[in-house]
Amino acid sequence: MIEYEGTYYCYTTGWSGVNVLRSENLESFEHMGYALEAPDQINYWAPCVIFYQGLFYMYYSSVPLSSKDDPFAQRLKVAVADNPLGPFTYKKQLLDYWSIDAHVVEKDGGLHLFFAAKGTGPNGKYGTMCFYQKLDSPESVTGTSRLVLYPTIEQELFDGGPEYTLEGPFYFEHDGIGFLMYSANRWEDPDYFVGYATCDANIPLEQAVFTKYPDNDTYRPLIGSDKKFTGMGHNSIIRGPADAESPDGKMFIVYHGYPRVTEGLPGKGRIRRLCISEININGKEITAVPNN
Repeated sequence: MIEYEGTYYCYTTGWSGVNVLRSENLESFEHMGYALEAPDQINYWAPCVIFYQGLFYMYYSSVPLSSKDDPFAQRLKVAVADNPLGPFTYKKQLLDYWSIDAHVVEKDGGLHLFFAAKGTGPNGKYGTMCFYQKLDSPESVTGTSRLVLYPTIEQELFDGGPEYTLEGPFYFEHDGIGFLMYSANRWEDPDYFVGYATCDANIPLEQAVFTKYPDNDTYRPLIGSDKKFTGMGHNSIIRGPADAESPDGKMFIVYHGYPRVTEGLPGKGRIRRLCISEININGKEITAVPNN
């Protein structure tokens, strides 16, 4: 989700294209169709959109129609538009291996890419984990990728193992602290959850070292299954509209989850929903305000 000129735009995964929703207040949303679609691509995953130097850039992964049966055909790509609703035009593929869940941030005069790919952590655990790579332009990566976040606890196992999963990286800063949010476990399972790690925001992102909160060995989800939803994950952070109570706007976490009322329904009856929760930040600790 991004905010542009007082309007919020939420971009979502879609089989035939990237969906875009529009809202003025973060309470009611209008589906605006596809912001990006291409006749030879399917299975568009986890779009990230930034506004940079007068244009909107979308970072996403998709699968060529010719490779629809290959579970590892996803590749990170970039598209561009002059309007947040699109249509976005494909520019190029960024990485030549299985890669998903891009998040691009602007800092220190440059662009920085976080994404998820396969790897092995220094503790020997293998699976999907979070990487960093510098961009030398909105359409080009530079150098080599660097592992920044890897699995450390059994709750991060994908479908019971043997592989682990940390994905959906989202980076933001608050009061001199960098927060790298992630989602772990299997995205279709009830135990999918959001966690985060922190770094010193005064250190360049190329050198930043991230430490899970509260530590590498403690299971403490920021967002996890509750009375209404399960399988919650892959988030954005956004500031809401300013009001008398919050002149700068309250901070919200935006994520997806499965409504418990749809548990057991076949096929498309069990569909993820857009969820939004207010958050508060105190030092390195983020807390989510329970939804009623």
